[in-house]
Amino acid sequence: MQGKSTDRLSHAHNNPLLRESWFRSELYGLERNAEDFPLLGQGELADRLASHSGLQRYASPTVNHLAENLTATQSVVVLTDASGIVLQTVGNLSAMEKAQRFALSPGTLWSESGRGTNAIGTALAIDDSCEIDGEQHFLTSNQNLYCAAVPLQTPDGQIAGVLDISGPAHFSHTHTLAWVKSAARQIEYLWVKQSLHPQQWLMSLHPDPQKLDSVEELLLVFSDNTLIAANRLALRRLGIDAGRLGQMTFGQLFPLLKQTASTVPVPVTCNAQTYFYRLRAPAQSLVSVPPKPAVAWPFSLQQEGEKMVRLLNAGVSLCVQGETGSGKEFVSQTLHQHSRWREGKFIAINCAAIPESLIESELFGYQPGAFTGANKNGYIGKIREADGGILFLDEIGDMPLALQTRLLRVLQDKVVAPLGSSRSWPVNFAVICATHRNLTQLVANGEFREDLLYRLQEFTLTLPPLREWPMLPAFIDQQWLLLGGQARHITLSPSLLDTLAHFAWPGNIRQLRSLMKVLLALAEDGETLGVETLPAEYRQAIPELTDNLKQHDTALITSTLARFNGNISKAAQALGVARSTLYRRAARTRDGN
Repeated sequence: MQGKSTDRLSHAHNNPLLRESWFRSELYGLERNAEDFPLLGQGELADRLASHSGLQRYASPTVNHLAENLTATQSVVVLTDASGIVLQTVGNLSAMEKAQRFALSPGTLWSESGRGTNAIGTALAIDDSCEIDGEQHFLTSNQNLYCAAVPLQTPDGQIAGVLDISGPAHFSHTHTLAWVKSAARQIEYLWVKQSLHPQQWLMSLHPDPQKLDSVEELLLVFSDNTLIAANRLALRRLGIDAGRLGQMTFGQLFPLLKQTASTVPVPVTCNAQTYFYRLRAPAQSLVSVPPKPAVAWPFSLQQEGEKMVRLLNAGVSLCVQGETGSGKEFVSQTLHQHSRWREGKFIAINCAAIPESLIESELFGYQPGAFTGANKNGYIGKIREADGGILFLDEIGDMPLALQTRLLRVLQDKVVAPLGSSRSWPVNFAVICATHRNLTQLVANGEFREDLLYRLQEFTLTLPPLREWPMLPAFIDQQWLLLGGQARHITLSPSLLDTLAHFAWPGNIRQLRSLMKVLLALAEDGETLGVETLPAEYRQAIPELTDNLKQHDTALITSTLARFNGNISKAAQALGVARSTLYRRAARTRDGN
């Protein structure tokens, strides 16, 4: 065993970073010649994209610009979430091998535990930039790739995802790591600047006053006198731990400095380094400022978000109930990102998607040779991966009864023993389960343990179906933006938006996003989409299009005509009706009918 391990690590070229990453890859129980990789289904990917709207919004301009400059290297730009799931791949994928195109497509997983040593997963593991070239990859299937990656950080100090450049290993990549670092710095800089609230202070610092107002400057954001946000450059160079955001004050950072606005560069010393700074006062004054900014909760969490985080921080197990596709995992990830468990991983397991024979080994792990077909290196299991973070048990109502007993024991004792092992490992994690089934009824039917129900369902959050969401038109607009509709200048007419907001949506968010993808794929750039662009099965569910204008009041017709300077064709397209219908209605409007 020792000889094989030494031979494998020869590819690491005695690099400590690579050596440690390869060691972790072996601990995960990965086979170097494995070729079956995790891939999210379309519904799960849609939920994942919806839950990372902020990351995509702030990263997309830089990602697109970076991809344009990589054509000659046949490389692509990859954006992932904090678990290593690919959200977006931009660039000329057709120039890459078929296997590489599949491996880098949205929905694929590039965590270190899933794919071994690779730039995305290893950057997440070490929370720093890295490049992995050719045979430095742990899996042989990835050894034709060169990858350079940098973790992306939110203004409140959390890991949001990874920016990566991947291309053929036989190309020269002399400057690639520098390019991806520069792009990541740009994204984090714009994220802080563009999310700044008028009631907050903004401090810009740099040792060279000429570099103020550039992406090289350090940014600090204060709510009243409390530091609540910063870019990664500022946190690292000023030696601030991200966990202190929301707790550290201006006076603690700069004890000899008065918090007074300054528009000209002023010197200040911090950690034995002289910086020049500008300090912009809030544009609006506050009577009272909370120590932390309000969280922009998802539409389905707006009334409950803060309470759920408090419960999660107190160790209370949450059960999220809701119809299929209503965003249960999306909501759970958001709670994780704002809870005290955010430094740990969010480990999700779908109890309905994994064969019953494999759930136990997936959850609890196993020793080498524990059963026929087991990985010869063993596997630590999802529960140990979740140590320090959150274990998300989706479709918990489908967990076999025999495993419910083992899970209950782990939740009570906080220790886990892999299959085939006499040793136990202590674990500490929070639990969120999700289901669309009635667990109480399952208990009554003898299909679910009552004691496990009480342990998992200490507090229940019921998500309303999409059709009952408040501000549904605003959510539809947000999804259209995330899918790229705005970037192509394709707009949803008021009539279409109103129609979409009144559908029943039995498939909830997944169904909505699937429809919007169809509309986007069939639309021309710059087009305004009316109700008539809906697929036939959706048009059949609404009144005749010729009657659609009856839903619009006179003020809407008048304002639409005015917006298009009386152009009947354009106004009819925006309202989603035929020109002849609008002519008749406009005539009645002029006549006062």
